[in-house]
Amino acid sequence: MTRPYQVLASYYRRVMEHVDYKDWADFLKSILRLHLRKPKSLLELGAGDGELSKYFRLPSLTLRVTTDISPEMISAANPGNAGHRAVVNASQLPFSKPFDLILMTYDAINYLSKKQIDSLFAESRRLLTGDGVFIFDATTELNSRLYFEEEDFAEEWGDVYMVRRSRYDSRKKKQRNHFDFFIRHENGAYSRKTEDHEQTVYPHEFFLKAGERHGLELLGAYADFTLNSDVTEALRVHYIFTKKRMLS
Repeated sequence: MTRPYQVLASYYRRVMEHVDYKDWADFLKSILRLHLRKPKSLLELGAGDGELSKYFRLPSLTLRVTTDISPEMISAANPGNAGHRAVVNASQLPFSKPFDLILMTYDAINYLSKKQIDSLFAESRRLLTGDGVFIFDATTELNSRLYFEEEDFAEEWGDVYMVRRSRYDSRKKKQRNHFDFFIRHENGAYSRKTEDHEQTVYPHEFFLKAGERHGLELLGAYADFTLNSDVTEALRVHYIFTKKRMLS
């Protein structure tokens, strides 16, 4: 069975050409400004090929660690932007030094099970500095229903033809993407590589309860790429959590 991103890694930047990483980075900076955070250390989880690190540059940073569970993806990250790179499971973090900012973007958290998210929240609390923040975004059911419920998409890049079939199971809250890559060879023949991805769509309240269980306080939840806190009709929600203050 092919691991997620084992095949897709070779074509990831082509598949993601529509993503404006600069705008995304600017939005994340606006969240930090709103909450008066100037982190010196950053741990990025589920960072893929590290493309966000090219634009998410913070003058305050002195330490940057960029990670992903896929060795094929993280090996493509530019160390000049990404800093220290590592293959890491986000629910089993091997670090002991605390970070001012833990970051997880592009709905990477939706790839995790409930048990793994519980572990991620516990690990985030363990690794955050006193005023540190955990920022992540999650895709919503509205996004899945509008764009992935029954969607077929094809694209051609020279000698590669890609077909993506997306399906959303509203009963199980599962979004599945099946990728086929047809690679044309010099003799005119094609070979085929396939890969399957599955995400779980979690309601807003799920993340609030996870924070409560693990001693994390919600500082804000924002609809899409705005600072609007009404997330009821959002396609994507950005969350920022910090450690709860312990009463003396």
